[in-house]
Amino acid sequence: MSDAVLQISGLKRRFTQGEKTIEILHGVDLAVKAGEIVALVGASGAGKSTFLQIAGLLDHPTEGSVAVGGRVVSSLDDDARTRVRRHELGFVYQFHHLLPDFTALENVAMALRIGGTSNRTANVKAAAILTRMGLGERLDHTPSRLSGGEQQRVAVARALVHDPKLLLADEPTGNLDEATAARVFDMMIELVRERNLAAVIATHDPSLAARMDRVIQLKEGRLIAS
Repeated sequence: MSDAVLQISGLKRRFTQGEKTIEILHGVDLAVKAGEIVALVGASGAGKSTFLQIAGLLDHPTEGSVAVGGRVVSSLDDDARTRVRRHELGFVYQFHHLLPDFTALENVAMALRIGGTSNRTANVKAAAILTRMGLGERLDHTPSRLSGGEQQRVAVARALVHDPKLLLADEPTGNLDEATAARVFDMMIELVRERNLAAVIATHDPSLAARMDRVIQLKEGRLIAS
């Protein structure tokens, strides 16, 4: 897929424990284009998190390559990989990982400030996306004063505030009750579609997976179209 935002080719990942070698991924290939939302499903331990960590340049493949926006990025040095993560990728995890002593606004604006955006511009953009996520009256609240769903909405806003090319999400609603999960998922998908992002979202929830454009299953280290 020549216009793919994310291109995974021949991806393998092996871990060595003592004299034993465990192969988690066996030659995985995947292409995701702009505007496409892909659900990644599979049993616990199937390698979904490992796959997302490699796609997000948080881990190195044993073999194979990762390209973002047509550029192979898996072989870059650490500084260059950090720049790609900072400017081109967005991450949402099962747990929000917000800084506890910072407000919702500060948590989101921090993602821009680290990338060199001025404080004023970062605050304006952070306030806009948080308001878009229904948190306009919670900008000055620290995480301890937010509900679980609100905290995860802040995490989604933080992942998207810098307009990445690709969103990677690992069970982003896994810690929420069904109604709250659906609400957070709706907001996240709406923003992804508005911004025409490519997205890979790991989930155990078949009802959420069915609402995405394509479902792929990771089974025994290989991707299978569902």
